[in-house]
Amino acid sequence: MLVGIAGQVRVWASDRGLWGDEIYIAVNLRGKSWWELTGPLAYSQIAPPGWLFESKFFYHALGGDEQSLRFAGLLGAATTLILTAFLARRAIGWGGAVLASALVALSPGMLYYAGELKQYSTEAAAAMLLLLAMGLFVEYDQRSTNPRRRWLHAAALAVTGLVVAPFSYSAIIVVAGATAGGVLVLLLSRRRGTALALGLAVTPALAVVALMVWRRMQYTIPGNQYQIFPKGFPAENAGPSEFVAWLPRMWSGFADDPLGWRYPLVLLVLVVAGLVAMVLRGKAIWAGLIGGLGVAALGAAALRAYPWEGRIAVYLLAPMLVAAAAGVDAAVRVVLHTARTLRSGERSWRPVAALVAAAVAIVMTGVAATPSFADGVHQAREPRYRDQGRDILNEVAARLQPGDVIIFYRFSRPIADWYGRGGRDLPIPGFFRMTSADACQAGSVDAALAGAKRVWFVRAARFSGDPVDYFVRIVDALEERGRVVDSHLWTPSEPDSTGWTLIDLTAPPDPGRTTPPPDPAYACLDFIK
Repeated sequence: MLVGIAGQVRVWASDRGLWGDEIYIAVNLRGKSWWELTGPLAYSQIAPPGWLFESKFFYHALGGDEQSLRFAGLLGAATTLILTAFLARRAIGWGGAVLASALVALSPGMLYYAGELKQYSTEAAAAMLLLLAMGLFVEYDQRSTNPRRRWLHAAALAVTGLVVAPFSYSAIIVVAGATAGGVLVLLLSRRRGTALALGLAVTPALAVVALMVWRRMQYTIPGNQYQIFPKGFPAENAGPSEFVAWLPRMWSGFADDPLGWRYPLVLLVLVVAGLVAMVLRGKAIWAGLIGGLGVAALGAAALRAYPWEGRIAVYLLAPMLVAAAAGVDAAVRVVLHTARTLRSGERSWRPVAALVAAAVAIVMTGVAATPSFADGVHQAREPRYRDQGRDILNEVAARLQPGDVIIFYRFSRPIADWYGRGGRDLPIPGFFRMTSADACQAGSVDAALAGAKRVWFVRAARFSGDPVDYFVRIVDALEERGRVVDSHLWTPSEPDSTGWTLIDLTAPPDPGRTTPPPDPAYACLDFIK
């Protein structure tokens, strides 16, 4: 836990610049009142109100800088790791808890979101807290001989759910799925009273988060999630065969992002084996809670409502890694047991086969998880930058001269507004894009650059929907009006590198410059105010 939290603090303290979606959230936190944060957010952003309140509180309480904005992400990631250790200790044992903690501590997805102004690490913490509270309720009820304590514990679980629910939209999947799985286990164990108490205890939280989801559905929701998470959803109107074919892609996408694992099949075998091992070792309630959550998440993805991929699926990261750790723990136990059997003199082929299978499972786990560990260590050493727009703009601002203007790639509007127009008054006339000739506004670029002597084109992160040579085409269109005199690209070998390019409008175009091949869809440089 200490190593993992140290890595999370390192990522959070790296002071990387905000990128587009983070800036959209920051604008809402800075400009909206507490009550307004419960309504529609600017720029069609989606975030649970509890997390927004938490982030706004830290923003004001810790000094109002970007680190204070991101403190909720660090707190969520650290809480997830701590809860993982406690839950795994109850569900697997000491060795499984160590392994599960290590898997989460070095998970690149959890490390990254420890330092981002988004709610995903908080949703992961909410999922683990709900699972742990529900599991402890069942365990305490099983040991208790006083019927009155059942309802006291149920009240504590209800309060926990009510406190946690406002911080997570995915809580509706966690509560519904885990409750269904837990109730099923309890009914099979003939513990009807506990099953009833569990269902009643989580009902208030389920009602709150359902109301949150319903209210959010009344506002504008981005329609591009099916393009952003292509593996997280089945195809629209998918038939049975298409749905079955989607399942391996879905699991592969989850193993890759946010887990960073190689060989998704190994991960799947470990998760299933871990759930089975929990049942066989008398920990069926934990298997029911985690398994029920997985089934509910699969159903939400199948209905094209909530993807099982990428940042949206971070809430599943710790529960699935706990199950995988249980699978490895079971393999280790098989190795130890069969080794003792062989030492006792038994010469049957079955212990040998079990020993080989378990050993292969352990080795394959190491091979499959190594990329995740390597990526996690790399992120702790060099935290990932999503967009260098802030640093690029700082460099340009330090070299401005009279008569200079700064133009931005259209997708970098948030960076220009937050860093260029918010804290300082930089000469930014607007934004530029490449479009077709019939959609182009004639004379808009010349009007925007009227009176300017030099143009700084700031090339921040490219939107994935634009072609790789999009920046090259913008520079080529600007070179028709002047000459490139300087440039600083972060990765010069890549055509879509971030950085800046300086064009002198008083100099003639370079007659020997190389121009990109024509494309009717990107034939004209257009100005956007």
